Amino acid sequence: MNGFAIIDKPSGMTSSDVVIKCRNSLSKAVGCKIKCGHMGTLDPMASGILIVAFGKATRLFDYMLAKVKKYTATFVFGEERDTVDATGNVVKCTQLPKYSEITDFLPNLNGEIMQTPPKFSAVNVNGRRAYDLARAGKDFEISAKKVNIFAIEILDKVLSGQLCCQLKVSVSCGGGTYIRSICADLAESCGSSAYMSELVRDGCAGFDLSDAVSLEQFMAKPLDNVRDIGELLSQIAPIVDIDGEQYAKLKNGVAVESSFEDGLYGAYYRQKARFIIKVDGGKAKSVCFLDDNTNE
Repeated sequence: MNGFAIIDKPSGMTSSDVVIKCRNSLSKAVGCKIKCGHMGTLDPMASGILIVAFGKATRLFDYMLAKVKKYTATFVFGEERDTVDATGNVVKCTQLPKYSEITDFLPNLNGEIMQTPPKFSAVNVNGRRAYDLARAGKDFEISAKKVNIFAIEILDKVLSGQLCCQLKVSVSCGGGTYIRSICADLAESCGSSAYMSELVRDGCAGFDLSDAVSLEQFMAKPLDNVRDIGELLSQIAPIVDIDGEQYAKLKNGVAVESSFEDGLYGAYYRQKARFIIKVDGGKAKSVCFLDDNTNE
């Protein structure tokens, strides 16, 4: 069972909870325990696309992290919360920013920027999750990291005269980007504070919400809602066909001659996704094994 599902995660549930429910329902349907994992976490308060992988499709995790993700978020100004979202405790209240200040600063958040993740996040700090340290009241720092924000656009706003009370934005970004940090950085640049009241992941790796099913739908008919691994592979790299001799060599770790340009490719044999191969200087080698033909 090598495949994946696109789940519309409900707000209030962790990504791990969704994985467990998907794994249990699919394992029960096929009569054996299935390996399962998600392809990029969503905060508990967030909803939207969560890609859940099964079997060897879980090996595509690192490749999926680099894919573009799209979010719709709502920022509420004038109030700082410790988690930078609606679930947190109020730390302080501040003045509202001018809307013109927001629009002036917003272009600075485009492109490759340095971003510090929130303390209430899954970032690893000396072997522990940052949110565990934050909940324990520990004093710690998180290093800033490079992230890519490809586009950020204002969709709607709530104003009080020239002041901005609330902002709804669309964000297109690379993996590892925290939308809560965008919220905090935007407010801080205007001498204010803000928290994120709503977050929806409405696009991920070429899929959108129209491709997703609810968790309830998946649990009711898991086998009907598992998608072919090749569909996920095609979002990572161009697809090529290999022959039996190439398949045997690649499976055994032997490089094969290739006329393809340097780069990553999804390799098919007998109409099934088998590998991710890396071509370098006319030689192709498997960098991710996805399936074999033992039962063919």
